[in-house]
Amino acid sequence: MEDALSTDIGLADHVETSPVPLPGIELAEALHHEQYPALVRFLLLHGASWAEAQDAAQDAFTQMCAPGLSLTHPRAWLRTVAWRSWVSQQVKPEDACAEMPEPQTSLRWQTPDHAAELGEEERRVVSLLLQLPAKQRAAMAWHLDGFTTEESARAMGTTQAAVRQNLTRARAALREGLHLEGRFKEGRRVT
Repeated sequence: MEDALSTDIGLADHVETSPVPLPGIELAEALHHEQYPALVRFLLLHGASWAEAQDAAQDAFTQMCAPGLSLTHPRAWLRTVAWRSWVSQQVKPEDACAEMPEPQTSLRWQTPDHAAELGEEERRVVSLLLQLPAKQRAAMAWHLDGFTTEESARAMGTTQAAVRQNLTRARAALREGLHLEGRFKEGRRVT
């Protein structure tokens, strides 16, 4: 059992640096424990409810197990597939041909355990994040998950300049919402 665990950890560390596509089912086994909570949080920051985020994250892992699927960037792939799964939950079958709506965002996703863990300042930051426009929320969610602007742009289907611009706008909106405008000047803290 110990050997299997060390093999999984080795594979999990190796997946994002491997230039060779790895089988999806092996990646799902290696990444599920580490990436499932991060994937749920990623979707929550987009505005998903707790149940929607869990369903979409599980759907992404299920799709990763498809026979013959090989991936070179599994963390980004998981987030893209989970996000698409969540968005598809927002479109009603009778509206399938309509333009995709802006997902409704709120703080409704917190479980009782999570609500107890969040402090007032964290709730305020999350509330402000959920009020951002969708592209700014997406750029911030990818950034908070540790992806570079290049990786975020590739996953979001946009340019690095657009990702940087949306991050800048999101940060400015957060500073304004938290009443920190006077404390920061040109990205540096004024003391």
